[in-house]
Amino acid sequence: MLRLYTDASVTTGVSKHLQAAALSEEQRKHVLAALDAALTDAFYTLLLSLDGAASLSGEQHQFNLTDEAGNLIANGDGSLEEAAWSTFQGSAV
Repeated sequence: MLRLYTDASVTTGVSKHLQAAALSEEQRKHVLAALDAALTDAFYTLLLSLDGAASLSGEQHQFNLTDEAGNLIANGDGSLEEAAWSTFQGSAV
């Protein structure tokens, strides 16, 4: 998503705001770092919520996730949490 927001050939609501801000290169670097951190936190928390390891909207549940063919992807056993940590934080649990 961050690449999409910063791609000059693509127009999104976020990219419009970034362009309108007319940031210096140093400011842009800091704003993009903040956006990257926010997106990482949001996606990581969402995946943990689906795995039952974090609450979403004040409620905590475990979900069964399946692919289009009905094959189980995750069932709240921590596998999604482990994959999310590895992906977003850079090392396995």
